[in-house]
Amino acid sequence: MISKSVPARARTRTFAIGIDYVTAHTHQRAVAAAGATFEGGVNYASAPEKAAWVHLRGVSSIETAALEMEAVAALSSRCRDPVYHLIIAYAKHERPTREQVVSDAERLLKAIGMERNQYVLAAHKDTDDFHAHVIANRVGPDGRANDLWHERIIRERVCAEISAERGWDIVAGRHNRDIVQRIERLHDQPAEPERRMSDGAYRRLHNDGVPPWEDIARPYVLDAADRASNWSDLHRRLAAHGVIVKRVERGGRIQGLAFSEGYDRTAPGCAASRIDRRCAMAALEKRFGPFTPLQPTPVNERPEQWVDKVRSSVLHAVDEARSWDELKQKLAGHGVVIKLVARGGRVQGLAFAQGHSPDAPGCAASRIDSRCKKAALERRFGPFTDQEPQRRESEPPTGEKRNSATGSHRAVHAAGAIVDHARMQSEYAAYRNGFLGERAHLVDARYAAAWERERSQRQREALCRRQTRQLLRNVARLGTHGIVARHLSYWSIDAMMSRRRAQEYDAARVRWESAKIVFASERADVRKEKPMDYRSFVAEKARAGDDAAQRVLRTLTGQRKDPSQRVVSDEQRSVAIGEVRARLAVIAAEEQARYERARVERARLSPVEPPRPLDEVLSAERQRLEKSVVDSTAFTSEERAELNRLAEQRRSWNPLTRAAAAKGEAVLRETLRARQAASVSKAMAEFETREAPQIAGSIAVEERRHKEYVGASMALEREMNGARVALRERAPVVEQQLNVLERVGVDRIDGYPGKSTASLGQLAVAVAQQYRHIPDAARVEAERNLRRQRSRDRMRDSIAMGDR
Repeated sequence: MISKSVPARARTRTFAIGIDYVTAHTHQRAVAAAGATFEGGVNYASAPEKAAWVHLRGVSSIETAALEMEAVAALSSRCRDPVYHLIIAYAKHERPTREQVVSDAERLLKAIGMERNQYVLAAHKDTDDFHAHVIANRVGPDGRANDLWHERIIRERVCAEISAERGWDIVAGRHNRDIVQRIERLHDQPAEPERRMSDGAYRRLHNDGVPPWEDIARPYVLDAADRASNWSDLHRRLAAHGVIVKRVERGGRIQGLAFSEGYDRTAPGCAASRIDRRCAMAALEKRFGPFTPLQPTPVNERPEQWVDKVRSSVLHAVDEARSWDELKQKLAGHGVVIKLVARGGRVQGLAFAQGHSPDAPGCAASRIDSRCKKAALERRFGPFTDQEPQRRESEPPTGEKRNSATGSHRAVHAAGAIVDHARMQSEYAAYRNGFLGERAHLVDARYAAAWERERSQRQREALCRRQTRQLLRNVARLGTHGIVARHLSYWSIDAMMSRRRAQEYDAARVRWESAKIVFASERADVRKEKPMDYRSFVAEKARAGDDAAQRVLRTLTGQRKDPSQRVVSDEQRSVAIGEVRARLAVIAAEEQARYERARVERARLSPVEPPRPLDEVLSAERQRLEKSVVDSTAFTSEERAELNRLAEQRRSWNPLTRAAAAKGEAVLRETLRARQAASVSKAMAEFETREAPQIAGSIAVEERRHKEYVGASMALEREMNGARVALRERAPVVEQQLNVLERVGVDRIDGYPGKSTASLGQLAVAVAQQYRHIPDAARVEAERNLRRQRSRDRMRDSIAMGDR
């Protein structure tokens, strides 16, 4: 559903449900003709040639509805535009009943605070789409006018809720995206309500395949938050990953904490609550006390850093080197190595360090100088290739050597995967920009050429008019006698030229408007052409023999690396479209079964609540133990009797007696405090020795069970999401392309994998390759015919259901 609205005085407020924008604008022009008064709106809505039926509320009849509404509107002296005009329009394939239309109107009016106001509802069937006009009175029976606060947002969300309840298509707007996402994920069972993704993160994820920053940073931020013992420790652990924690303030009020990669407002980051609820400001302050920001060390008190020591040596090596190998050799002479820095699977740049150990002193290349950055050096030496670090001269023992070699091999493999993925991302971005830019450039070039032709024609017509006018004035000057007759001739010539200019201008305007409509349709067709997604792009590069693409494709598809096999080693063959459809149906059934299996397994998981923090449990136990010890070592009955006797003596008239009684009472209380302190100390020692390790062990067991539950739940959720994407996005695209191929007369698919168990990605690559070879004109015509066929099928189904 979509909704549109404009105030009613010089404009008329309109509203639409479930229709396209063209129809919505058509209704707006029709409503504008109805005027901004109750009489005009009611007459337009209830016209016999338009209205199929009429529903009233708060008025006695359609003939007196306008007068009654004006009488109620007069109760408010401040409301100048009491007319509220809604259009409730439905898509062509939706056939609501009268009760549903009335219910929708009253539900919308109630949502914006007009549940008791008068209105006239008239259903129209004079267009292809069924719609109803609602002429409502903004002034209620109590004489107060509705202010329509956030009316657009409320109506858009109510429309989405109505469509979701009836199973209709929801038109996504600016204010109902959370409802759309919730409907799309009905089968999901998140542990807690998720926050809606921002527009920028949504576009980066679905267009470029870049996940949100909080998903990348969540593992090491949570690890730092769980392991830290105070704010300083947390700052230190986060700094190891280049992340800071800072307080967010707006308008002088503290909003909470945020994690980011710097204090700049444009630095990547997110709110602490997007990471996890235990990273929120309240949770961390409960553990560490009031927030303590990171205090930078003054420059005059700062010790000399490693970067200051090696800056001159590194700059000298960078300026003298002519290749990567030469640069590495020169840096090795100073005990410095250069390596790639990756975070969250993304290459961040280069770094200089004293060794390959993560704890070795070092810094980012940008901290040395701008000419040491990765982009600047790659412009001089070409792409950076990270090689396995050289072995040290002192070889470790055999077991340690094997572990070191294995770790080095894994590190090199991880760095190679990062480089391959970064290269594929860069090539995909270049392909996507080229794909969209080339088509937009073609349309713009045609637009510019057409305007140049139009401008030249207008210039020729203007020149012709000037020459004709000059010629006629010369003839009039020679053929007329007298000043009055000559000026009359000039006036008639100017009038004739003005009429001719107006006619030529109208013709040129109509001609150019027609050309603009053609270009607008071409731009719409260009926008419909979507480039390949990232996975299909990598699959096509892998099929072409790109080794890096094959490695990235194995990572994306979850296949195990086997050096003896290639991703696209199967022989290709040509098969009929029917065989491809059969395989696509089998894949859809397998994905549906995978989704159902994962959903059932996730529903069967027994929820495991996260355990209380160990510090909190131990603190509670210590307080309980201390209280019990204090209660058990209180005053005895003899001591209480002695205290009562001393209290009586303190009320004596004799000062010496009172002083002695006060001294005796102080001695008794000091004895009690010493006794209690000794008992508490002994009990605490026994608690720390015996009970505290048992409690820590039980908490560790509960944490492990909770992590196992979360890991299993997330794995099943990823499996469900993968199956859902295959069923809702990838399989329908392949099916649509197969329908287009059949329409244009293609009956076989070339490049089909030789094995019978082809995956959905292999099918998509083969079909897309055949689909791209179709001429543009034939493809556009086939897609248009398919849309018409689907529209006719929906109309036939709706008519058949109506007959029943």
